[in-house]
This record gives sequence, structure tokens and C-alpha cells, in this order.
Amino acid sequence: MRILQINSHYNQGGAARIVACIHRQLSARGQESHVAYGRGQKGEEGTYRFNTVPEVLLSAACSRFLGKNGWYNRAATRRLLSFMERVEPDVIHLHALHGYYLNFPMLFDYINSREIPCVWTFHDCHAFTGNCGYFFDCEKWKTGCGSCPYLKNYPASQWFDRTGVMWRQKRELFTQGTKKVIVTPSLWLTEQAKQSCFGKYPCITIHNGIDTKQVFYPRDRRACREKYGFGREEKLILGIAVGYRDERKGAKYIIQLAKNLGSGAKVILIGWNRENDCLLVGSDGKKIADNIVTIPNTSDADMLAEYYSMADVFVIPSLAENYATTTLEAMACGTPAVGFDVGGIPEQLTGGRGIAVKAGDQARFDAAVESVLTGQAGLMDREALSAAVREENSTERMTEAYERIYRELHGD
Repeated sequence: MRILQINSHYNQGGAARIVACIHRQLSARGQESHVAYGRGQKGEEGTYRFNTVPEVLLSAACSRFLGKNGWYNRAATRRLLSFMERVEPDVIHLHALHGYYLNFPMLFDYINSREIPCVWTFHDCHAFTGNCGYFFDCEKWKTGCGSCPYLKNYPASQWFDRTGVMWRQKRELFTQGTKKVIVTPSLWLTEQAKQSCFGKYPCITIHNGIDTKQVFYPRDRRACREKYGFGREEKLILGIAVGYRDERKGAKYIIQLAKNLGSGAKVILIGWNRENDCLLVGSDGKKIADNIVTIPNTSDADMLAEYYSMADVFVIPSLAENYATTTLEAMACGTPAVGFDVGGIPEQLTGGRGIAVKAGDQARFDAAVESVLTGQAGLMDREALSAAVREENSTERMTEAYERIYRELHGD
């Protein structure tokens, strides 16, 4: 079979790393695998980036100022369609289509007119809302969007509310044809998909997989701490700071946690950029907490695994989330997690893997973290936690599940 995956990025960020894992596993299994992606760093063999930086920036500007997302990028999408003509995929596997890199009508007119079988993995809710990646407490997506309460959330519109029009147009484009299977990484999102316009298709759950053999496995904690200059007895809390300017990521809760704990622990935030610096300064111009260690973003997976391994607890304070790959990575390295009870996070933390508390409850969030730091949380030990993730969230298991769907759609 010839499988073509389409995503915004390749091997950058959670969904993009899932795409890379599937591509590598399929290639290793003898399948003809291709990936077309819109933006980001150069990929590897079998991948094709079809957008340019100026095209992405122009599309982002148009989306933000004119209010429609996914209706630009005509030249880039023509290049994608030409690539698809050459590849002639038996199955197309769609992932995140937002990100200012695609023209939705052009892509789906091509797919629908040729009746190409599709697997579509929802990494968020964008496919069935008017425009939001996450709908929070709004349920307009069930009956028709408009007067959006989250218009300025990513992918943002600065002035015009086109969510009602986009909801209708996306519904028309995305739900033509019968050869489609909807996959989500969490039971929570699968249930939302079933209630949406995609409920006419099979909607199933395939949990995200990560490389638990070569990358995300427990490293020597003492050696890692010595390597990066942390003491053996220090209490270390780890968070991933990518996207912290987005309120959805809950940066204020981890910063407040650091302030509340004071010298009792250090909070390490990986993926920090200078735009985030304002988050660490109070209204009086003074630094909020002295125990926060910020580290720039890195593509070094081994470095990430070492930080995961040396931490006492991983925190994910998101106010809306699907099935976070970073949480899996931390737990695969033997580190339990604390997060809020939103989206798919509770599914990830069941059975002694971590603690999920009421969303936005700072006191309970702090208390859960402290219980892990003091060893009073009653969670799995490092070896058992790593083994559980290795068993349930390996790339091999994930890819095998996708391959079964490909074969069914292709008629093998």
C-alpha cells in the first residue's frame, strides 16, 4: 500500500512526532510511506514540505484580518495536489489541517472527486468546530457556530467572526464520501467526534505512541542531575513551556506553584522563549519566583528524556487538552504527572500513573504536586510506570492499529 500522511509539521511538536513515528514504522514494515507537510524544519526521506515561509505568513495574516482559516494557500495546495498525483496514494491519512498552510476546498475537492479512502486523526477539535481548536464550555459546534466567545483563540481572527460560515462550509467539504474513518487519541475526543457531523463515520480511539525503546526510557537520575547541574536531593518539577502565551496552556498555574513552593523545589520549564519573560514578572515589575529555571526549546529527544528522567514530577496545567504526548514521554521515563481533569488527561493518569485535579483549582494542584514530591501520593514506582507506558503506548502498537484500518479501507 501507498500511504500519504498530511500534517502541518513533521517531527516538531506532539502531533508531528506522531506523524514521524508512523512514517518510520510503516517504512520499516515495508509499506510505501509518504508525508506531505506545510511548514517547519526540513524532513527526511519520504517527506515533502510544500509551503514556503512567506506563504504561511501571508495566509496567517489573511486569516487573522479577514476571519477565514483554510481558504488561502492556493499555490502551495496546488503543489501538494501535484505531489499527490505523483504518489497516487491508496490511503490518505490526515492529521492537523489548521496552521495556515492549506486550502481546504482545493484539498477536499480533490479527495472527494477521486473517492480516496481517508483516515483522519483528530489531535484537537478544529475539524468539527467553526474554527476553535478547543471549545472549552461552548457547545455551539453541535448546532452551528457564530458569535464565537473564543474568536481570538488560535487560530485567531482579530475582527470578523466567520465561524458560522466556516462551520457550514467545513461540514459540507469534510463529510462527503463514505470511505472515511475518524481516529482520536483519547476516549474523550472520540465521544465528541461521535456527537459532531463526523458521527456518520466510524469513530475510534487509538492512543498516541512514542519511542519507548530508543528514546523515552528511564535514564540514570543521578547522572542526569550531575550532567545538568542539579543536586541529588533537590526536588525538581518539570513542565514543557511551548505555547505558554496561550492561556489554554495554563502557564499561570505552574508559575504560581513555583511561587507557593518557594525554596522547597525548583521548577524547570523547557521550551521557553523570550516572549514568555513577561509571565515571570509581576505588576510591580519584580520577579515572581526565584526558583524557576527556563530552558530554550530543543529538538534533542535524548536531552528531553534526560530531563524527564531526573524530574520528580511532570506537570501539565492545560485548561483544555487531548492526549498529551509530553505526558506519555515523561511517564515512559518513569516520572509521574499532575494535571487538570480536562479532555484526555484523566485517561492518561489513571491507575497510579499520576493525579488529575479539578481544572483551575490552584490549591488542589499544588497539593497534588507536593504529595508526589513527598512520596505520599501512592503512585506507581518508576519501573512499573515506565513498563505500563511501554506496554500500552509504543509506536509499534499504535502503527499496527493504524495499519489494520488502512487495510480495511483499501480492501486488503
